[in-house]
Amino acid sequence: MDTSEARRPIFEMVGSHSTRSDLEVRREVKFTLPGADLGKLRDILDANCRRLIHNDQISTVRSIYFDDVRLSACRANLAGLGRREKRRLRWYDSLNPGADFFFEIKWRENRITGKHRLQLRASRPLAELSYRQIMNGLMETLPKQHVGRVLVASEPVAIVEYKREHFASADGGLRITLDYDLAFYDQTGKRFITTSFPCRFHDLVVVEGKTPVGRERELQAMLYPLALRVGRCSKYVHGCRLLNLIPSAA
Repeated sequence: MDTSEARRPIFEMVGSHSTRSDLEVRREVKFTLPGADLGKLRDILDANCRRLIHNDQISTVRSIYFDDVRLSACRANLAGLGRREKRRLRWYDSLNPGADFFFEIKWRENRITGKHRLQLRASRPLAELSYRQIMNGLMETLPKQHVGRVLVASEPVAIVEYKREHFASADGGLRITLDYDLAFYDQTGKRFITTSFPCRFHDLVVVEGKTPVGRERELQAMLYPLALRVGRCSKYVHGCRLLNLIPSAA
């Protein structure tokens, strides 16, 4: 074997090590709409917003969520703790991940949220790597300030999958996403990424508003004439419940 090939890192960073400015600090407002009419929601958002297209009009988002064996990140969300984090790998539009993906740490401090988002590239398709190789690759590649945050939550728990449509205000400062067709794949105890036997949650539609701090009220104009009630909604928590990883009453 070529020794230079043997020493090749599993992952490499793509582009800047810094997070996009619009992801660093923001407010997120979520509306859960069981059984909503997607056609009507689209018509309203198309009338009030500017549609954003990433590769296609509808994206398929898939994320692997990592936690500890006690599912502490899940339980922190259920308990409503003011300070909490989630760690995930994310890719788009293919059932199994290729070589390009994102690593994200999403954090919350009371009503303010933010996300560290780094683009990575693997030496071969991510789906061919074991979870141990994936974690080793992350430890070798991530900036030092993130390594400890990954070590404390290194167990693969669930893949969360959904369709997403993107909208923005005229100036691009506010964004709304329309998420639906949720599905979850149990990863506990798995050696490799597994996308068999999904647990589907077709009935739930989630509208998320993402705004700079101080512009939350402007979301109402983007959703007019709807008068939606703000609610809590973690897709990861929904997945843990539907996969029976945590009691539904927890």
